[in-house]
Amino acid sequence: MATNAVLISLCSFAVLILAYFTYGRFLARRIFRLDPNRPTPAHTKQDGVDYVPTKIPVLFGHHFASIAGLGPILGPAIAVIWGWGPAVLWVVCGCIFMGAVHDLGALTVSLRYQGRSIGDVCSDLIGHRARFLFLLIIFFLMSLAMGAFVNAISALFVKFHPGAIIPSFGLMLVAMCIGIAVYRLRVGLGPATVVGLIAFGGLIYWGVQQPLPTYQWFASDVTQQLLTESRNAGADVDHGSIAAAQVLQESGHESAAADLTAAATTASRTWIYVLLGYGFIASVLPVWLLLQPRDYINSFQLYLALALLVAGLLVAAATGSDFNVIDAAMIRDDPQMGAPPMVPFLFVTIACGAVSGFHSLVSSGTTVRQLDRETDALPIGFGAMLTEGALAILVIMACVAGLGSQAWEAGGAYASWGGIGKGGLGVQLDAVIHGGANFLSEVGVSERFGQAFLAVTIVAFAMTTLDSATRLLRFNVEEIFRSIKLEPLANRYFASLIAVGGIALFAQPQGAALWVLFGTTNQLLAGLTLLTVSLFLFKLRRPIIYTLIPMGMMLVMTAWAMAIQLKGFYKDEQWLLFGVSVVVVLMTTWLVIEAILSFCRGRGGLSIAHDDEDPHDDQSEVVSATHLG
Repeated sequence: MATNAVLISLCSFAVLILAYFTYGRFLARRIFRLDPNRPTPAHTKQDGVDYVPTKIPVLFGHHFASIAGLGPILGPAIAVIWGWGPAVLWVVCGCIFMGAVHDLGALTVSLRYQGRSIGDVCSDLIGHRARFLFLLIIFFLMSLAMGAFVNAISALFVKFHPGAIIPSFGLMLVAMCIGIAVYRLRVGLGPATVVGLIAFGGLIYWGVQQPLPTYQWFASDVTQQLLTESRNAGADVDHGSIAAAQVLQESGHESAAADLTAAATTASRTWIYVLLGYGFIASVLPVWLLLQPRDYINSFQLYLALALLVAGLLVAAATGSDFNVIDAAMIRDDPQMGAPPMVPFLFVTIACGAVSGFHSLVSSGTTVRQLDRETDALPIGFGAMLTEGALAILVIMACVAGLGSQAWEAGGAYASWGGIGKGGLGVQLDAVIHGGANFLSEVGVSERFGQAFLAVTIVAFAMTTLDSATRLLRFNVEEIFRSIKLEPLANRYFASLIAVGGIALFAQPQGAALWVLFGTTNQLLAGLTLLTVSLFLFKLRRPIIYTLIPMGMMLVMTAWAMAIQLKGFYKDEQWLLFGVSVVVVLMTTWLVIEAILSFCRGRGGLSIAHDDEDPHDDQSEVVSATHLG
């Protein structure tokens, strides 16, 4: 079994499903006490822009696509360098006992505070200073995360998979048509979905047949002529600048190869500007026009990708294919590979694949404002996190079985930390794409189409997270301005501009350093969110053990990882990352002290707060809780 990829995957899925129907239901009913009859903010504050009651399938698609992003792909793709065993164990246990609890808790707290963000709620639970600190930490985290995402998407577009460009941007038009059709023309959701999926499928096919090698637009006339001649001769120069430069180099045109590499750098920078512009537009448009239908249609692509990967694994097992055999070590503790220590970095590198502070921002940002009934929080909050865990398991299998043994041998991507860890975000995503495409080939999907499909899927993950996160960052900036009494600046256009500026600050190639720092701050935010949820439950006189233990582990691991990273940033003179890390550590320490003081004030302030009280009384509990701190 230790080398059987499909058995390990199926066992992991079974545990995740069992956890949903047992631990998830226990938390929803006994700890958070979700009530289907209590009006949600989507109804009480409905405005047609941000607050829109939404059906479970549509909202699940938006939430899953938003929280998934690149986290469960990039993180596991890097973390398997320490062996697949710890990675699988952490994904399964982390998802159940930390990630899903965290997401459901953040969603519930925000529900009880009328859709306010988890950072804003701190004002009532801990104090006004805590709220300001939390909002600043969120700003740094989201700017850093989206900077990494923008950097990775531009690398995929230019260096690896230009075929993803047409379907990625064509989907925006399809999504807007669906939004107008459903919300303005009253077209049924079913017919609109079918038409949208057909159009999206056509865009993917178009993209595979007509990739857009945009790096050529910035190359010299001589280089473009050489590329045209190579293409006419049958060379593969349409699938990324790295492959094209290699073709030119092997044919003796070294100066043209250098020119093309420089053109690719310019193209990547241009794509970063384009993506930042997209983030701005997506954050100011009504949620029903672009964000919600785009995420909804994308979710079907994500489900299809998951289904095809599982089917490929099953066929590989049934036919005895090598792609069902794990080629990597279960535990890898080889100092020669040059990787940082497994503990604590495994727990911050996998990030969204197990637990993610970013999810609390989605849960208490866009998702809570679209939740139709409180009980929908179980499938949306808890269920989506477990689904993300299943995706992370498939990514791990794609890297340790789908890539083949050569990836783990000398000269392969996983031979050393320098190959995968320092290879840049595009290299790590490309490893997943190649490994996953090999699984898809088991069910008859050609390798070329499989790679293009997975590349579009991954970009779709990242793009949906980018547009949601920019909107969330806009909410955060608005709250910061309100907290310092600068109400005129808290409008969506100016706040979006500040949000995009923050993302641009970190949208620079930093390789794995940027991702690991994102992972650390992301897990730090998860610990702070669990701290807030624990305080919320504490004030309501409910058990806090289910959130307090995950909180403690997250804070200890991230503090440990941050201390090691600070030494590295200082040694390598990476002053931006060093400065951001120091600021985040100081603010986090201050915030934790404020929270401890709030705990010390006891459960007082709640006029009614007993474990056996009727859930309908929680509204009055919240009213009382708003006077605490």
